Amino acid sequence: MVVEDDPDVAFYTRTVLEKRGCIVTVISDPTLARAALATFEPDVVITDIEMPGLTGLDLLDQIRAERPGTPVVVMTAHLSLDYAVAALRSQADEFLTKPVSSVDLNSVVTRLAEESRRARAALPPREVVPATGAHPDDVGQSPSTQTSRS
Repeated sequence: MVVEDDPDVAFYTRTVLEKRGCIVTVISDPTLARAALATFEPDVVITDIEMPGLTGLDLLDQIRAERPGTPVVVMTAHLSLDYAVAALRSQADEFLTKPVSSVDLNSVVTRLAEESRRARAALPPREVVPATGAHPDDVGQSPSTQTSRS
């Protein structure tokens, strides 16, 4: 997922990654990124820092709170020690300055996506939540071992 308000940078990033075989979703309004994260689980999020409505660092904090294992790459055209330190304090996985070469972009995204997939594969299966009307004792039992309740 690419969160970028500059259409030229968004187009470049999408094109570079799609040529590599990635499936890319571009979101130009950072305030919509959180809702997008609720509907799918990207391998990597790439976000600009300076955007109207919500900064990339604010978005990074939201992602860390809601999806702590999701790798986040922070990009900026304004190389600043303050930005780099803030991104690292917010636990950005990578900090890139624009313009980003296609080689560097592909390298970072490929590495982080592979690490993310390995980490998710190593997680235990999610716990099943009982449906409305189910009894908590029924969770984890096969249908043949469940008892009837009246």
